[in-house]
Amino acid sequence: MQNLKYKLDIEGYPCQRPRLGKNGAYNPSKYTKHRNDLIFLLKSLKIAPKDYKAVKLAFYFPYPESTPQKKRIDLEPMNRRYDIDNLIKSFFDALQQSGIITDDRRICGVYAIKLFSVEKKGWIEFDIE
Repeated sequence: MQNLKYKLDIEGYPCQRPRLGKNGAYNPSKYTKHRNDLIFLLKSLKIAPKDYKAVKLAFYFPYPESTPQKKRIDLEPMNRRYDIDNLIKSFFDALQQSGIITDDRRICGVYAIKLFSVEKKGWIEFDIE
């Protein structure tokens, strides 16, 4: 998964179901902040809006502090925490709201992976065709 075209210095965060409050439906504040930060970063890349067909995504996450150093393997597949479909949904929502794509239903293909990294901070790499 190396050699992807773009890198965003933000850790992936899953899209969540809207909550229902006394004033109607709302998104949790942590998700809203993440989405807004992601939109800002995507806009700063100045990717030309167009009818893209495929996206390759790699989500990198730091190991939990409780994981012993000797058990940390760089780029090990992450099979816990966060459903990958919700990570993809969150990213696609930001792509659409940043104006890079007009509608995420027009994307025909997706390849996504989530990996552990020995780095202290997570990030997202992607390519869009």
